[in-house]
Amino acid sequence: FTPSLVSQAFQPGNLFLPSSHTFSSTKLSPLPMANTIMDGEEDPYIWLEEVESPESIAFAESANAKCLAELGDPSETDTYKRVLTALQSDERIPHVRMLGYEKDTGDMLLYNFWRDANSPKGIWRKTTMQQYQSADTEWTTVLDLDKLAKEEDISWVWKGYTALPRSLDSQSGGPMGRVTRVLLNLSRGGADATYLREFDLLTESFVDVENDDGFSLPEAKTRASYKSRDVLLVGADTGEESMTSSGYPRTVREWKRGTKIEDAPIVFEGEKTDVSCGQYL
Repeated sequence: FTPSLVSQAFQPGNLFLPSSHTFSSTKLSPLPMANTIMDGEEDPYIWLEEVESPESIAFAESANAKCLAELGDPSETDTYKRVLTALQSDERIPHVRMLGYEKDTGDMLLYNFWRDANSPKGIWRKTTMQQYQSADTEWTTVLDLDKLAKEEDISWVWKGYTALPRSLDSQSGGPMGRVTRVLLNLSRGGADATYLREFDLLTESFVDVENDDGFSLPEAKTRASYKSRDVLLVGADTGEESMTSSGYPRTVREWKRGTKIEDAPIVFEGEKTDVSCGQYL
């Protein structure tokens, strides 16, 4: 680049494309500027905040139709098909997380979340280190998200989990024990907000809220981690003042099993104007 080309490259509407050993300039039409909402003015698009309203859904469908008409359906392209084949290939390396040791053999317990053409929503599964290193790994399904979505009639999307550290768990079995509990984050249809549900890795089932005081929270941009087996540090939506203006937790509470989240004492809080407050151990 010569100094003149460098200065032109940063002018609005200019795009430089390589052509052999030289660079040529292609003039692009400038994008329209969005209207600025001044203090005191009403946002004409505030109704889009209700993302599941009929009006918002109609707006999204109309915008999608315009894009498809202009750009075409990407699923019909060779690139899309090639990428999808790679993403669903059985030759992918399963990325695993070690969650302790098997009681009888002392072998490492490895967990992996896997999606493919047969399980589009995914399965959470486990194996041992010995099996993982074999040519034909045998997996045991811990949670089938497609099955759960069908049973509960909710389009669940996997958003990860937070494990109860073995060092904080009296029932883990010590250094050579295993993780016994996790906090699952499940999203409804892929939304940013998630449901928090406690899961038992010994029984491979959700911890019952009514009979066993399992930790569970409704849909929100929740952040939680274990302080001990029966105590969470959690940022959750407990009312308007508990969230920042960005919609994330503003407070951190110490929530004991068997009590209401609203009664949990606040151990840290930020300002309403902060983006979010979080915690972890």
